[in-house]
Order: sequence, then C-alpha cells, then structure tokens
Amino acid sequence: MDILKSIREEKQILYLAVVTALRGIRDNLRVVVWQPFALSLGVSIRSIGALESLMDLAKITVQPVLGAASDIYGRKPFLILRDLLILLSGLCFLFARSWLLLAVGMTLMGLSVALIPVWQAVVAESAKGNEMGMVYSVLGSCYMATGLLGTLAAGWLADNVGYSIVFSLSTLFAFASLLVTVLRIEETRERATSASFTLSQVWRSLLDTFRPPKYLWGFYVAMSVDLFAFSVGWRLINGLLTEAFSFTPGMLGLMIAVNAGTMALFQVVLGRYLDRVGYVKYLVISQILSCIVLASLLLNQSFQVAMAANVLMGFSAAFWGPAEQAWIAQNVDPEERAKSIGGYATFRGLVALPGPFIGGILYDAYGYYMPVLVNLVLAVIDVGLIAFLVRDRVRPEKMV
Repeated sequence: MDILKSIREEKQILYLAVVTALRGIRDNLRVVVWQPFALSLGVSIRSIGALESLMDLAKITVQPVLGAASDIYGRKPFLILRDLLILLSGLCFLFARSWLLLAVGMTLMGLSVALIPVWQAVVAESAKGNEMGMVYSVLGSCYMATGLLGTLAAGWLADNVGYSIVFSLSTLFAFASLLVTVLRIEETRERATSASFTLSQVWRSLLDTFRPPKYLWGFYVAMSVDLFAFSVGWRLINGLLTEAFSFTPGMLGLMIAVNAGTMALFQVVLGRYLDRVGYVKYLVISQILSCIVLASLLLNQSFQVAMAANVLMGFSAAFWGPAEQAWIAQNVDPEERAKSIGGYATFRGLVALPGPFIGGILYDAYGYYMPVLVNLVLAVIDVGLIAFLVRDRVRPEKMV
C-alpha cells in the first residue's frame, strides 16, 4: 500500500505523525539554545557535559523496566507520561536562573527519553505488512521537517528577543503533544489479563539488559561504539562552536535547520528502499558520511563549512535513523518488543554515559580539536564494526 494512502486511511499513523511533528518543533527549539543558554548562566563546557551525562543516567536507570512494564500494562499510559515529563522539563528550563533547575530539567528529560522504546514499539505495532521501515522514515521526516521551523525560530528569537520566549514556545508545543496523545493515540497492546509486573520481573528486566541474546551482540557492540563516539564530540558541538569560535544562537539555528531540512527531504526517499536494500548497507553509508563531516570540522571551523557539514550530517542521519530503528524492531521477540528495545537503548546508553563528560574534560584540557578528533577516530573504527559484526536478519525463526 502506498504510504501516503496508508496515512490517509490509517488514523493511528496520521496522529502519530501529528505528535511527531509537534515534538519536532518542541525539541529543536530547545536543542538550538540550551547549551548557549547554559553558557550564558556561567555554566562551563565540562559542566554542560556533566548535565548531558546526568540526562543519560536518568534515562538508563529506568529504561528497561518501563519498556517491560508497557509490555504488560499497555503502551498509552507510558506515552502520556513521556509527554508530561517533557512538559515539566520545559518549565524547568523556562524558569532556570542557575545550574540547579537545569539539572532538574535534564533529569526529567532523561526520564522522558527512557520511554522512547515504548513509542518505537507503538510505531512498529501500528505499521502494516512490510511498511515498518517506511513508516519510521515518514515519521522521521515529519519530525525533521517541523524541526526545521523550530531551529530557525529558536536562533532568531534567542538573538533578538531572548531565551525565555524560546523555552516558552517549546513548553507550549509540549502541551499540544500531550493533548493529542491523550485524545487521539490508540492503544496498540492491551493490558495482559491476570498479569502483573512483579519485583522479580523488574529485576529480570534489569539483568536482561546485560545479557542480550547472542544473536544481538554484534549490533549491540557496533551501536554502542557509535553512541559513545558521538557523545564525546558531536553531542557537544553547539557548545564547542559557541565557546571556541563565537557562534551565535542564530548561526546554530541555521546550521541545525539545514541539517533537519536535509534529513526530512531525503529520509522518505531513502526509506522507500530501506527494506529492500538492507539495514546494514544504510548504516555503513551513514557512518562514512559522518566521518567526512567530522573531518571537515577539524580542518575548517568557518560558518560556511559548518553549514555544509550539517547538510551532509542530515543526509547521513536520513540513512541511519530508520535503519537502526527498523533493525532492532525486526530482530527482537515481538512479545517483548518494548522491553527489548529498552534494554538495547539502556545497554548502549551505559557505554556512552561518560561520553559528554569526557568530551568536556578533553575540551578544557586540549581545546576544540581533541573531542572532535576522538569522535572521528572511533567513527572510522565503527564503520568496520558495522560491516563485519551486523547482519540484516538475525532473529531465530521460532520468534518470527
């Protein structure tokens, strides 16, 4: 079935797209300005890295438990909780005048991110036939297309009006996303009858995070190296460019906007072929493109080169996002999909947890180039890991 026809006929996919679009604006309003905003409050790059790691710690602490709980109690209550946490986080950023509320906001953000596997499970369970990769691509494009508006608005508003209006708008869109989720998103997994989530199941969910099935290990290793690498360098790039080369929020907004626009433009096009070409090829291409981006930012830090690098990074992300999401959704047990996706995210999150803090330490000790160089070296290594350790289909036949 044509994906546009599917969206028109399947109201669930339509409302998932609406929520994704609202989140695209909300998240990108915040992403553009939060690191420059923290710097304006006197927070150092090292402390910004520590706050990023705090968000990761909050996420990985509860992620596998929440995913497993949604497999038993249903998805929608956890989707509502996710939007509510984002709303509260936005209010913390809005009223922050020191690092303290920033820390609370990042903690709430991390708890919200911990529920992403539940969202991914809902998308997988709402897709029809062999459209899973395509649906992930379309939703990703919705996110990035509206994110384009968020990034452009955030930079201009921060430069001309101030940070408060940016966080106010982000909070408003968070509230709108919460309303659509409550009123329109349908449950995709009804609560299991005569089932409960016991302490022993909580403990088993946590243990299963560290003992994934053997057929998943190659993917776990390659994806964990990727996340650690980009946590050290690329995740701090807005703060690094602001601190080292005096980039303004307006410049950052334009950079992220071309990144989002490129990803939105190409993700649907590339998604049409994802399920046929194969996930591994898409992941390898994406990582090679990312290496080119990092190398260019090591050689030249002009605004023009940074803009071109973000165009290429958007193209890289158009390959990566749907391929990663579809791979893990296809290769885990459908009966424990949210738990398994949560366990995977927690595992690689633990590996990457110290990444932003290490990146901040490297910047303080050696300057801009070192965290970006470490990111590049590890990304080059990861190209080989993906190519040799990951296969498109590894789930045992008995789980199909």
